[in-house]
Parts: sequence; structure tokens; C-alpha cells
Amino acid sequence: MSSYVRPVIEKLNAYRVTPPDYEIVVNANECPWDIPTVLKEEICQQIMAAPLNRYPDAGFRRLLTALSDYTGYPEDHHICGNGSDELVAMLYQTFVSPGEITVSHSPGFAMYGIWAEIAGATFMDVPDTEEGVPDCKAMIDLANTHQAKMIFICNPNNPTGYLFSREEIVDIIDNTQSLVVLDEAYMEFHGSSMGDLIDMYPERLIIMRTLSKAFGLASLRCGYCLGNPKLIDYLYKVKAPYNINSLTQIAAEIVLNNRDLLKERLVLLKDEKCKINDLLQCLPDVQTYPAASNFIYFKTPKAEAIYNTMEANNILIRYFPDDHAIRLTIGSPEENKKIAKILKEVCHDQSCNHPS
Repeated sequence: MSSYVRPVIEKLNAYRVTPPDYEIVVNANECPWDIPTVLKEEICQQIMAAPLNRYPDAGFRRLLTALSDYTGYPEDHHICGNGSDELVAMLYQTFVSPGEITVSHSPGFAMYGIWAEIAGATFMDVPDTEEGVPDCKAMIDLANTHQAKMIFICNPNNPTGYLFSREEIVDIIDNTQSLVVLDEAYMEFHGSSMGDLIDMYPERLIIMRTLSKAFGLASLRCGYCLGNPKLIDYLYKVKAPYNINSLTQIAAEIVLNNRDLLKERLVLLKDEKCKINDLLQCLPDVQTYPAASNFIYFKTPKAEAIYNTMEANNILIRYFPDDHAIRLTIGSPEENKKIAKILKEVCHDQSCNHPS
């Protein structure tokens, strides 16, 4: 049977996600709150009126109108995908040929590398410095040495939360020949975008965003790319005809048009992140990193003990064994109280052994 499978797929490890069966799930950087009931009711009303026997709008015209109003760019500057995962796949299908190189920083979003393997490309990443800061000069050198076709910059970065400065991003664009993809999945949590750079680099920059995080629509899978219409038109050539279903289009449009209802939640989330961050900085043997997102990344010799204790208490967090690190998504105030209690207990427990 394996003789029918492409060699690159035969060697690839499947990215399987086990359905989380926990009381508290703070491992995937999701918004801790569902969208407001009033918006759900509006979504239901529109779904009731939608002809589900018909294919969805292949051009997601009403959604593009809502996105244009949100981003401030004309509709032809956008294309939608079934989450950021599909957008990354579309970028590879459009711009990267088998054998070509793509570059990013590490640790980073796993799908950049996975889709490179599937595309038959070579993915190369540059490790962060000891301080958890991406090495932009090394990224530039690596991209130029290997004539990289595309560079991925996750800003703020997942999982560390590092926020690239405008100067760093401009430096990478100015000093390479690569197409730069700026992944702003967590942009809303710090409130600043580099979208204006599209006008400065119309042939070199594409921005990628999602409605899964700050907008709380993770279950419906809607992401979008923002860029010069000529680059966006190339992406349309590989887009599946009906890639965004009607339910997602309706919900995304409604949430975007009522985004002011979500602003208060982001303020509360920021306050909760400050509380958790202040706690972590007071705990022994914990190294935190500045996070411009809805999660906190920290290293500690007790990372394994923290993970195991959280799991024993029906709480799922993200654990990076190789780095003795934890990525902790900020939950609701009630969830954070339980998490904080366990963090204090484990970090002050002298009986917890350091991982070997």
C-alpha cells in the first residue's frame, strides 16, 4: 500500500489533535468566553433563513465587506481561508515550488514547517536567543544564503509571545529578496498591526490573521490574508471553490460587524494576564517572557511537575518538555484562580524533583 504514497507523506508524522476532555482547557490560545448570546441569536436567525441545500458564496462577498470595514483596506485586498492552516497551505501552493526554501524563527507555529514538507519544500528555522528573542540577523543571513522563497514571521510569536518591532520587520524585508508572510493571529491582544507596510512593500508582504482568537470563533475556522490585490489574486488561483461554509461566513460577518461588543472582554483578559504574570514573577525558579498576546510562556525546572499536577486536576496546559517550558493561555477569572493556586503549590513544593 505504501508504494502509492508520496515519499514525503510516508515520512511525515501526522499532526493529530486529541479532543480535550478536561474541565479547564488553556492549551490552545483560545478565547475563554463564547461569543455573546445576542450575536448567537442573530446567527441562528440568519442560518434559519439560509438555503442550506445551496453551496455557500464562493467569493464570500458579504464577509469581505465586513473585513474591509474592519481592516480599512478594499475588499480586493483580502482572501479568506478555512483557518490559518488552510492559508499557510495556499501560500505554499501558490509561491513555493518543490525543493525551494522557506525560513522562520523557532520556536514558532508548527504548520509553517508541516506544510513545507507536504509541498516538497525545505523549511529552515533560526533558534531564538537565550533571552527568548528571535535572531533577525541570522534569519536574514539564512534566507540570503539559501535564496529563501518565503519567510514566516509570527507577530506576536506563538508560543513565546515575543512582539517584533516595526524596525525588525522592515529590516528583514529590506535585506532579503524573499516574500514575507507576517502572521498576526494575535494582533488584537496588543492592538497594533503592521498592515500599513503593505503599501510600502506591495510585492513583498502578505499579512495573515484569524478570527479564532480574539473574536472567539475557533470552532468555525475563519482566517484571512491581507495584501496587494495582485498577490491576493494569485492565492485565489489555488483556493478551493467553496472553502468557507455558509455558517462560518454568516457568523464571521456578524461578529466583525459587532466587534465593539468584544472589546470589554479583551480588557478583562489583559487584566487577568497581568495577574498571572505578576504571580509567575514572584515564584522561585521561574523565567517569564514578555507576552503581547493572550498567553504567557515561561520556563522552570518544575515544568513537568506543573503539567502533571494540572492534568491531575483536570486542567490542560501546553508543555514543551525539551525546553522545560509551559505556554499558559489566559482563561476566565474563575479558571485563572484555580490555575494560580496550583502554580503556587507546585513551585513552592520542595519535594518536586527537577526533570532529568
